[in-house]
Amino acid sequence: MNLATHCSVYLLEQDFGTTETIRSLCHEKSLHLTCFSSHFELLNALKADQPSCIIAANDQPHGQALNLMQDLASENHQVPVIILGHHNDVSSAVAAIKAGAVDYIEKPTIYGRLAEQLNLVVKHSFQTA
Repeated sequence: MNLATHCSVYLLEQDFGTTETIRSLCHEKSLHLTCFSSHFELLNALKADQPSCIIAANDQPHGQALNLMQDLASENHQVPVIILGHHNDVSSAVAAIKAGAVDYIEKPTIYGRLAEQLNLVVKHSFQTA
């Protein structure tokens, strides 16, 4: 049995293609993926369970990921967050990192970097377990 099956990932993403890419990647790594359509739903889920990682899209005009980062900070959640954003959106990337994100990954080429980050999440989960 793969120990990664005990790791879970929360995803805040509206784009079906990106969601399916992440679903496939999580399946490859035996990570449990839970998808959310709003950051409020995700925050409510955090009351019952603590995921190993949160992946959140910062799509405009909503900017949900940065709003989520602010809410996580105000509620003292210590979950690593990976922000997904659009290519050439330097201001959002800087804002995400300043808000505490562990990485900002540009869409649509997310697979390789996201795989690296998820490997780190799994490794960290078992070092702290």
